[in-house]
Formats: sequence, C-alpha cells, structure tokens
Amino acid sequence: MSKGKVYLVGSGPGDPRLLTCRAKQLLSKTDVVCYDKLVSAAILSLIPEDVEMHEVGYRGYQGTHIDYGMHPEVIEFALRGKNVTRLKAGDPCIFGRTTEECRSLNELGIAYEIIPGITAALGAASYSGFPLTSAGSASSVTFVSGHKNTDAMEDWVTNSNKSGTLVLYMGAKKLAEHTQHMMDKGVSPSLPMAVISSATSADHKCIIGTVENMARRVEDLGYVGPALVIAGDVVTQSKELDWRQYLPMAGCKVLICGSYEHAEMLREMGAEVISVDVTKVRPTINEQTLLELCDKPEIEFIDVSAFEAWWQALVMYKIDVRQFRNPLSSAEPKVQNAMSKLGLRCDKPSNDAFRLGTTLGGIEGSGDLAIGSVDLCLPRYELPQVAWTLVSDFNIYQAIKEQQPSSLEHAQFVALNPVIHRMAKELKEVCDYEDIPWFVHTESESLISNLGDVHAV
Repeated sequence: MSKGKVYLVGSGPGDPRLLTCRAKQLLSKTDVVCYDKLVSAAILSLIPEDVEMHEVGYRGYQGTHIDYGMHPEVIEFALRGKNVTRLKAGDPCIFGRTTEECRSLNELGIAYEIIPGITAALGAASYSGFPLTSAGSASSVTFVSGHKNTDAMEDWVTNSNKSGTLVLYMGAKKLAEHTQHMMDKGVSPSLPMAVISSATSADHKCIIGTVENMARRVEDLGYVGPALVIAGDVVTQSKELDWRQYLPMAGCKVLICGSYEHAEMLREMGAEVISVDVTKVRPTINEQTLLELCDKPEIEFIDVSAFEAWWQALVMYKIDVRQFRNPLSSAEPKVQNAMSKLGLRCDKPSNDAFRLGTTLGGIEGSGDLAIGSVDLCLPRYELPQVAWTLVSDFNIYQAIKEQQPSSLEHAQFVALNPVIHRMAKELKEVCDYEDIPWFVHTESESLISNLGDVHAV
C-alpha cells in the first residue's frame, strides 16, 4: 500500500475569511482533517461531510512535554494511504512544533507539504486596531514563547524595548512573572501592553494597560485562558485605528440552520457565522412510480430535498426529463434556484398539484408521495454558545438542540420563513419580539424580500 501525504496547514487566527486559498482547497481535497482544539467552529464548519474529522493536540501546550513528533493518529492515517490535513491554529511554523513533526515524517518516508497561515500575532494586532511595526515607534518585532524567560526575551529587554514590539505567545499564564522581570531589567513600567484573547473571533477581547498594571488588570477582570501579550508603543494606536468598533455585529455569534442568502452580509458586518446546511438525499422511488408521475396534472416539490431526490432518480433510471410535460412547481426559493440552474421552469403551485416530499429518519413528512430519504449531517465538532439562531430548516435546528443543547442555551430563535414560524409557534420556540436584532427586524424587509418574510417568534 502506498503512503499518503500530510499537509501541515495554518488555519490563521480564527476568522475563516483569513484562510488561504490553498488551505480552503485542502479542507475539501484531503481524506482526513486532524485539527487543533484552538481551531474555530466557524472554520470547521467549512469541512465537507465526506472528509473525516479528528480532534488532536492540546489547547496550548503550556510547557507540557510531548513525547512524539507528528501526532500518532496523523501518522496512522498516512501509513494507511490517506492524505491528511494537519490543521493548526495560526501558522504551523510559529511555535507549532514544525521541526519535530517534519523530522518524524521524514523518518517514516511520508511526504509532506507546509501551507503557511496568518500567525496569531498579526491577526490579534490587526483586529485590535494597531500594527506591529510603525514608523517612529517600532522598527522590529520579536516573537517569544512565554512559557519561560528565554534568550530572545533577554535580548528584547536589553536592546529593543524602546524601538521594537514584543509578542509573547502563550504568555498569559506567567504574565505577572514576565512583567516583573521586564521592569527588573529596566523596561519602563509605563510601556504600553495589550493582552488579546480569542483573536479575530466574536469573542475577541483586547485588554490595554501598561507593563506595570497589566497583570493586575487581567486578574481583576477574572480572565483565564490562552492569550497573546504584546508590548510596545504601537499598542497606543488601538483607540485611533480600531476599525472593528464600526462593525455593527462585531462580537456576535450567529448559527444558521439551513440556508440564508445573506449570510455573507452578516460576516461583513462583523458577525461570526456558523452555517449548518448539510443533508444527504437519496431517491427511494422506483422506476415505474416515477414514470407514472408524468401523468399527473402538475408536480409540486415541497422542498429542495424532494427536488434533488426526483432529479437523482431521473439520472439513476436514465429517464429523459422531457417526458415530464406537466408543469413543475414549488413555493420554495431554493427549489426555484436549483431548477433555474438546470434550465427548468418553476411555476407557482396550484391547488391541483401532486405534492412530492421526502422522509427524514424514516418519518414521512408532508406531501402526497415521499420519493426520497433525507439524512441530516450534523456538526462533528463542538459548537460554541451563539447569540442568534436563524432557522430555515427546522429539522437541523431540532437535531442540534438535542445533540448540543448548550450551544443554543442563550440563543434567540429567528424563523426565516412562514413555515418555520408556524412550527416554532407550535413547539413554543419563543423569544421577545422587542429584542429581535435590527439586522432581522428592520433590514430584513428589504434585504430578503425575495425569500419571503422573516419572522421572530
């Protein structure tokens, strides 16, 4: 058996829009994705259902001794002939153990490729509103591991603290120790400092202070967890250059259950959007019954799953679509779009329409005939707590609520069409209408008029 190839891929600091083109390609192309705990759910949601996913590694090594080079699971998959994406937060070559991992792969004769990503320091600073270098205040940058005092730290403290920027990776845990050491070595207590956590995500937090007061500020705010520490005069530019303060949805997490045409608009406004819209459809109708549908006065597809099942059946039985001279109709925009792409006309349903539907988990839905079966492909990763849940597929919403209830514990429910609105009322998925965000309550009327009404329940 030939060996697979391993791709060491940087996922960037967290915002999926910061992924490189090559990284996006490999998430879909390889057989397996082995990812760090620090990789965001918004990025993991981009991985197709047919790609295996496995969580490996630690959430910040914090000085832990690791007695292997490349993670054993990655090696196991590669030796079985699978191509593996080893997805790492930030850049794999910045405190990512790349040397140890590549040597391990070389020893086993496993081919590999390194795909750089935007390192956490760049994302953290940019999304906090300041650069790492700036004319007149910083002409150099020093990246240092914050687990312990190092030669690089000593060099910066001695030679560069007045003209350069210091970035401490994994330095929050020993922040008090580091800041005291810096002052003991002559660094000015008033030197600006920032502690940044969850960089570029909706949970992005930037605490601004000085070398003297930063450890106390972090302790007073009760913050614990992985964070970057940045010291230098460039930090003072954060108030002036903070571009994210003008994004109306910065800091907001939105889960979309189903499809939403304007998801990208939410991202442009600063929201972190996780979209779950993956289903597997297979036709269950036999050839004779399919041909009998040609005699119906009109065929209506209840949803896009029904249309996909019908189209797959035509292909499977090699039936010419032109045999269906009867009108084809649907009230669902997704069906209308799918038919338009195939050059098919979609009429508005009449009362005479014969309605085609599907079954979900063996349970038959509405319609005159179920012609296919739908299996939900739910997230294979942990979802974070979200503020808003926009729903156009109630089955996906219910399944996530059962599978990962904590992610929806504090979420406001928003129905994206009248059908979901009715279902939500029946099941008492209620939220306060006055608390509906402006991006749904006001803007939606003009933005998604083509999709039907948006309802908050």
